[in-house]
Amino acid sequence: MNKLFLAGLALALAGFFIAAVAPLLQYSEGAQIATAGCVFLFFIPICFGAGQPQLVSYAVLATAIILAVLFLVSLLLPIKKQVKS
Repeated sequence: MNKLFLAGLALALAGFFIAAVAPLLQYSEGAQIATAGCVFLFFIPICFGAGQPQLVSYAVLATAIILAVLFLVSLLLPIKKQVKS
């Protein structure tokens, strides 16, 4: 399998695990939790969030920054073209 695919799959599974464990931590320690995400449809980003308003704005901002960094990294990675035989 492609290394980039495995890295993406690992990050997705880690995100689901964190989202599943976060409510349990909130009840035991009184932590405050907010979630955010962004979906790109062609060139239009759709960002969303849930939780306390102060935390949601930070979560959406952090998500947008992470997506921008990942986009720049993907541009800098060398692309191997497959030769048709």
